[in-house]
Amino acid sequence: MHALVGASSVDSVVRVTGNFASESPLHPAAREALLAAFDQGWADPKKLSQSSAKAAILRNQALENIATHLAIQVDSIEVLGEPALGHYLSIAGLFTQNSTFAYSAIDKGKIRAIARSHSSHVVQLDVDAAGLIQDFSKVPGHSVLSLQLANGETGVIQRPLDAVADSVLIAVDATSSGSRVPLPPRWSTALFDSLSWNGPAGLAIMAIGDRSHYSYPLPKIAPISSPGSFSLPLLLASSVALENFVDESPQLRHLAIAAFARIPGVRIVAPESPSLPHIFSVVVEGVTGERLVRELASRGMDIDSGSACSPEDLQPSHVLAAMGYETVGHLRITLHAGTTQENIDDLVHSVGEVAQQLR
Repeated sequence: MHALVGASSVDSVVRVTGNFASESPLHPAAREALLAAFDQGWADPKKLSQSSAKAAILRNQALENIATHLAIQVDSIEVLGEPALGHYLSIAGLFTQNSTFAYSAIDKGKIRAIARSHSSHVVQLDVDAAGLIQDFSKVPGHSVLSLQLANGETGVIQRPLDAVADSVLIAVDATSSGSRVPLPPRWSTALFDSLSWNGPAGLAIMAIGDRSHYSYPLPKIAPISSPGSFSLPLLLASSVALENFVDESPQLRHLAIAAFARIPGVRIVAPESPSLPHIFSVVVEGVTGERLVRELASRGMDIDSGSACSPEDLQPSHVLAAMGYETVGHLRITLHAGTTQENIDDLVHSVGEVAQQLR
């Protein structure tokens, strides 16, 4: 990617003082790469012109870089221009005529929708209060298992797959974890979202572990594994963002959780579970999450509430409900690379003050 821009030398971080929502600005290096890519990577890399040949080189460099940082084979990669479609492709592409589909109660709404439309047998796996699947042995042999590597609301990382039969095909949802958590030793497909490493929206990476087990589930007239309709500039920017991505500090999350735990009437969700370093949820008793979000926004604090699957209408979190927590008063906190201890202190103070006012 150095041929595109000197992006990896850009070390500055966008400060996000009042932003504890899931979205964050593009990494400066990715933004620089995106602007350059619109000038240099506009041609169709499948054609034979000089511009297309240059675009093909940039595409191949980006794919090699992404494969290295995600620890996958470059020939396993399919680039998707619609991340939400990736859930269907990565799961349905593994189905055979009579496949049983197994998924967890805390999987995303898109995956639960696949379960509702699946014509064969479906198994829902319950989770405990720690957000961990209780019994993988319920997954029958020769089925397809949707495995959410880490939850986007609680940050909880799922337990190992020791009890899963070798004949089970595993579709890994790594859209929240990105490069932070390695893929399990055995997987069939894996889906990543560029947003998880502060890349641009509108781009996903689907990896196919063994193509003999995968069949493109949408109508086709050629032997393809994905639509192939994605923006090359977005791919180039995503590659640069991944190259520059640095994991958030787990210590900052621990400090934030400890500070929230001192607010009267606040309950931390699954505080002891293995988790991503930047995401956690709390439940504030006696007030709705929507009122908290609106009041905090008026103070310059952006934060999320409700299900991560339905952010627009603040639907109650099915994740918290499955774990046995109250869903009223739910706040989802995301820490970013630019978040400081002072920012966290300001947020905790504001949440405590607003909650007391609204009760």
